[in-house]
Amino acid sequence: MAIQISENDVTVKYVENVGKGQLAAECNISCQNGVSKIYCVSGGCNVKSVTALDRAVNVACEVTTRVIYADVSGAVDSADYVTEITETVAAEGALADMPVSCRCSISDIRSETVGSAIKVQSVVDLIFEGESEYTASLVSEVQGALTRTQESELINLKGGGTDSFTESEEFESGGKISKILSYGAEVLLSSVRAEEGSVYAEGEVWMQLVYDDGGICSKQFSHPFAQQLMIGGAKADDIVTASAGVKAVSILLTGSEDEGVAVMDVTVGVDVRLFETVAVETVTDVFSPAAELEVTSMSKTFTVPEGMKFVNKRVCGNADVEVEGMRRISAGVPSYAVLSNLYADGGKLTAEGVISVCEIYETDGGETGSVGVDIPFSFTCDIKDEDIRCTGVTVTDIVSRVRREGEIEVCANVALQLVSCSVKELKGVTHIEVGQERETDLGGISVYTVGGDETLWDVAKALNMSERDIIEQNEFAGKGIKEGDRIVVFRCVS
Repeated sequence: MAIQISENDVTVKYVENVGKGQLAAECNISCQNGVSKIYCVSGGCNVKSVTALDRAVNVACEVTTRVIYADVSGAVDSADYVTEITETVAAEGALADMPVSCRCSISDIRSETVGSAIKVQSVVDLIFEGESEYTASLVSEVQGALTRTQESELINLKGGGTDSFTESEEFESGGKISKILSYGAEVLLSSVRAEEGSVYAEGEVWMQLVYDDGGICSKQFSHPFAQQLMIGGAKADDIVTASAGVKAVSILLTGSEDEGVAVMDVTVGVDVRLFETVAVETVTDVFSPAAELEVTSMSKTFTVPEGMKFVNKRVCGNADVEVEGMRRISAGVPSYAVLSNLYADGGKLTAEGVISVCEIYETDGGETGSVGVDIPFSFTCDIKDEDIRCTGVTVTDIVSRVRREGEIEVCANVALQLVSCSVKELKGVTHIEVGQERETDLGGISVYTVGGDETLWDVAKALNMSERDIIEQNEFAGKGIKEGDRIVVFRCVS
């Protein structure tokens, strides 16, 4: 009987890390009345656009820098600056025109006084993810030969999108706000799920306000949100991955001269990807009792998301500072946070990193000063997934206090946005070459002893018989075989 072969293209769309890099942002902030002391420097970043090239990525970033300082007369003042950066960064896995996204974060900030200006240098860490497509032409059906098939469950990228919303908070100071010194916000997700035609996201926006009311004061707000994101094509059983970031922050002072009111508006952007589960049946092996076959197969693995997890831990640490007479902390402003290590082992997830905070303090003599402190953190939580990846780290709710002479205690919430991953495999026969006809054993008895890793399919190929024919003569084989089993078959002249 002639062997006829049918083929079918199987396409898998997936997301992979294509590279990482750094940008250096530098700015000179002019201070009209000069600078006698820098109290605090903080910043944030936002990716405006990203384009993939061959083994590189062109990225445009907006880096925001805020400083609190004392002028030459000793008066407290503040300034901010936005630096636009467009650079091409090496990314080995990138291909031209590949859809690509980028996550950015500040990993270091340095400042110095240069004449009547403040020079600030920020290091921006970048992680690039590209959307790739893999197509294999696989044998889908073989007539005239025996085939072994396998149904695989693949997770396929189907689409996604971006949506944004604005959260507002009104703060009544109960006194005069003479000047806003610094303000900022962070966003963290706590839940995300797909619905029909949209994605539902929950979380909170953390806002911080530092102001002057005759002395430096700070206020923090935690604003929960529940938003319906308009993401086209979403279905309730889709797997969702999402990352959230602050796109813009604005502040408006209202109220009377003696009782100031600050209104903060925070625009949050959420980038969403949707994945669907697809069942694919492929031919994984072929043989013919009548002819020699040369079978070519392929196998490719993909790391794919299974869903998101969210971790929120309270961490505390002490820092020794060489300051005498420190009476109280006026404000603790986060500079940056770095997650240096993340690993899962034995059902536990361990996260390690450093929080950098600028502490503005008041001394017993009423003087204002500042000191930067780095607080290492390490915590574990119960997560069974062995392959887990972090898409964002957020530090909120910072509380600082003077414990004793020369020591500051800092506590903060560290929130991690995590993606649980697994490995899926696409495998199958890609080509069959039909060779010479086999010489068929027309009589006699064959006895075959099953090896350690052999299946009934392996035995059938060795005996040049179908699995059905073997089971007809060895009923126990229909329930499974094991090492050492003896398969006995009788062959008769037809």
